[in-house]
Amino acid sequence: MSRPKIFHLIHMAHRALFRAADRLLAERHDITAAQNALLLYLEKNEGASMSAVAAAIGLKNAATSGLVDRMEHKELIARRPSAQDRRSFELVLLPKGRAIARESHTLIHATNDHLLDGFTEAERATIARFLETVITKSDAFEIGTIKPDEKQSA
Repeated sequence: MSRPKIFHLIHMAHRALFRAADRLLAERHDITAAQNALLLYLEKNEGASMSAVAAAIGLKNAATSGLVDRMEHKELIARRPSAQDRRSFELVLLPKGRAIARESHTLIHATNDHLLDGFTEAERATIARFLETVITKSDAFEIGTIKPDEKQSA
């Protein structure tokens, strides 16, 4: 039996999920999945710095700056001067952004239910454990820790 191509399957699943999320969020709120991630992060981390947001949602600082600019223009978030450092800014949700973040929780739960439909509770636990392991092992990955076997393909 051939080995499943886990790396490829995770990559394709990630792309499919974000395409679907972008379509749904664009249709409902005229935002992207990345913008939604920022809203959800600020919902729990009001007043976060740009660098904290960038690290949390997995973007470079320059990309985060553009994202924040677009979201300010849509009146979803605002920058305010930092109380600790006058050279930096804190990001805060505006009422429209807060409302979208609240509604997103319902969409996320419905999406999770849809994705897990047809799996038993034990299978769902295994899927969650597998994905958590992928995250942990990937975050701890160091060059040289995996030695490719020339007989196997990716």
